[in-house]
Amino acid sequence: MTGPSREGSTLGDWCVGALLGIGGVATVYEARDRGGDTPVAIKVLHPEMAEVPELRLRFLRESRVANTIPHRGVARVLEHGETPDGCPFLVMELLVGESYEQRWERKGRRLPIAEALWMADQTLDVLHAAHKKGVVHRDIKPDNVFLTHDRRVVVLDFGIAGLAELAGSSEATRVGVVMGTPAFMPPEQARGDWTHVGIQTDLWAVGATLFTLLSGRPVHDERVMIDQLTAAVSRPAPSLAEVAPGTPEPVVNLVDFALRFDHSARWPNARAMQVALRAAYSDWRRNAHDGPIPDDEVDITDGVLRLEKPEPPPMSRR
Repeated sequence: MTGPSREGSTLGDWCVGALLGIGGVATVYEARDRGGDTPVAIKVLHPEMAEVPELRLRFLRESRVANTIPHRGVARVLEHGETPDGCPFLVMELLVGESYEQRWERKGRRLPIAEALWMADQTLDVLHAAHKKGVVHRDIKPDNVFLTHDRRVVVLDFGIAGLAELAGSSEATRVGVVMGTPAFMPPEQARGDWTHVGIQTDLWAVGATLFTLLSGRPVHDERVMIDQLTAAVSRPAPSLAEVAPGTPEPVVNLVDFALRFDHSARWPNARAMQVALRAAYSDWRRNAHDGPIPDDEVDITDGVLRLEKPEPPPMSRR
């Protein structure tokens, strides 16, 4: 159940337009102000979720946390309110582009190494800023990393991911709160060990995202959700080299280190993984060309990994 359609209605000062998407926690619409000048996205908590006081508070409080992260790779929450039938909603920056899940599908379930590394570099930069503020995402995956039409990478759903902390409560279980995405969960998250879900959890998920974008499959390739969770809890991730032969060794080492079973054996923080990623990229390009990195691909300028000539995404909205 996700509640009534709100297309054509008015929420506060906003006129609700087309449906953009329905997730496990909320429904998202495009909207504009009454003058029709300012496009935004409105995210409405599902009615069955809104019946649980803890979920209502978490939805509003954790989503506003995004505004405390000083990085342009986090979508801004502009305001919040409540629908006439009692569901909290958030008014957010409207993004135009595509998620990396959509981009991966559109490109035949494989991304070039250069672009995948660039995406991961940008994502790690956002996570570094978030972790410094004490915010752990808990649901990094290709569908939560968005590429805008002007080539800005935005990490989505910081607030929604915060709902995972309520996973152990009976009320949260009753309404089916999603604790993450099994295909991108490290062992500690899959077994519900919330005392160890932290920075390294997000870094494992970045590694899993790279693994999928480069290999065409998730880390644990089981088809059924419970089997994915069982595999995540009980089996170390396979090496990227096993499922994507020909991947450059520096890239394999980067991803395999992020996917270590023991959270304490992974990269210590997002900045350390980012530094290692840039070194892996430089090593790969230097070895591939036996010389300087070509300017028309990806380069590192002033310490920032940049994609010089990206293919822009379609003009879809989110």
